Amino acid sequence: MKCPGCGKEVSDDLNFCPHCGFPLKETTKETLRAKSWRARLKGKIRDAIKYCEQIEDKDGYTEKNIGEMYYLIGDMDKAILHFKRSLELLPDFADTYYALGVACYRAGILKEAIEYLEKCLNVNPDFVMAHYWLGIAYYHRGNFKKAILNYKSLLDKNPDSKIAHYHLGIVLMAMGKYDEAIENFEKLLEINKDDAALFYHLGRVHYLKHRTGKAIKYLKEAQKINPDDERVKKMLSLLTEIAEP
Repeated sequence: MKCPGCGKEVSDDLNFCPHCGFPLKETTKETLRAKSWRARLKGKIRDAIKYCEQIEDKDGYTEKNIGEMYYLIGDMDKAILHFKRSLELLPDFADTYYALGVACYRAGILKEAIEYLEKCLNVNPDFVMAHYWLGIAYYHRGNFKKAILNYKSLLDKNPDSKIAHYHLGIVLMAMGKYDEAIENFEKLLEINKDDAALFYHLGRVHYLKHRTGKAIKYLKEAQKINPDDERVKKMLSLLTEIAEP
């Protein structure tokens, strides 16, 4: 027979071409995995899923792989289903708890997201980005103290985390801790002067501190970067009226 991959003659008994590695048979586990991997490398995620789902007696790694691919195409329900199946076969696998927690958050299931992300950290405390997602999940659940605790845990383990300072600033502002919020936002300002959202939050927090001049200054910077931000337009209009004699 001729290999479909390279066109060279090969034995009918082989599963893979000895010249190019192309899978020659359709239904063996190894062949389906290889086809799935090739499809995924080409960005054909749905084809990659199709090949993986044809595998009988899937192991935990295959289930996790399918879950990751469903996550990539935005099907959180199926991603969650396969991550859970993976954990049945590979319990206490921190990587899967992390992926499941993020998928649950994306699906709007915050209580479960928190549960799985906490389990991830129990299994492997060095899984630092779990703190980031826990911070976000706790913030949206209204538990600001635990959100702050997780962002600070992330910064303890990775002091250079810019995104942690950003979200920590937002939570602190929501709690009325304006000076601490400003401190975290200004750490970002040192390295990112093109972030309209950062300038917006700085303007807002200075407004809450009754510093109208500084608020206007930061909001104008935000407007320069993103003239279409309606939040900035409304706040600037309000503050300009207040500032006029």
